Amino acid sequence: MGVQDALAAVLTCEAESALLREDPARLQYRYGLSDAELAMLSGAAPAGYRVTYDGVRGKLRVAVAACLPGTVAELLGGHRALWEEFARGVVRRPQPVERPFGMGESELLTAWLETHAPPGPAAYARYELARAALVHDRDAALAARAVAAGAGPGDRPPAGALRLSPAARAGTYTHDVTAGPPIGGLPAVRTRVLLQRRWRTPAVRAYRIGDGTAMLLDGCDGTRDAGQVVAAVGGDRARAARTLAELARAGLVWPSP
Repeated sequence: MGVQDALAAVLTCEAESALLREDPARLQYRYGLSDAELAMLSGAAPAGYRVTYDGVRGKLRVAVAACLPGTVAELLGGHRALWEEFARGVVRRPQPVERPFGMGESELLTAWLETHAPPGPAAYARYELARAALVHDRDAALAARAVAAGAGPGDRPPAGALRLSPAARAGTYTHDVTAGPPIGGLPAVRTRVLLQRRWRTPAVRAYRIGDGTAMLLDGCDGTRDAGQVVAAVGGDRARAARTLAELARAGLVWPSP
């Protein structure tokens, strides 16, 4: 605890703001403030806190929108009360310089929506966060550049154990997140999605995939070769082998290091 925590509390919680006005000694004890720190907080006019609070919320919106533009637009357009509730409880903290702008705040919002928002917007936030993380992943960018330069695994699954490319991510969602935005009408159907980082525009491409393809990708865990992956899926092995070859051709399946 310290002055930053006390300021965050005063800015986001009316009860703590009232405590500063009515019982500052209690606030000082709660946050371990020095007399000088308490005097600094007490000396600010209420209007100053209002301006600071509005500025903090505005910067929070800009930060989250950098990673979750569709989610922020949906919340502000159709679920503003949810956004206001989230914003009231969050004050942006300094992030490590190596982290992408807005990623920390976007992670907070995504986790918060899982328990506070309807399933559609919550699923879409998780999808957008995965896309943003993939865009900023250095290994994914290097793998995408290698594929674009023709240095990928080639037209068939490589020999040895297979793994998912560093430029790919697979996820399962409660809604068809590839149908939006807008998010309000996303079909409520379980959807498997494969994301691929690309060395061109758009930087990330999303593919809806069936359970068979998803099982092939899950099988590329770095411990099995192509034959073992196909055998584990079962069913039509020739078709599974062709799909695996297509995944390799697209640079989505790589040899395990």
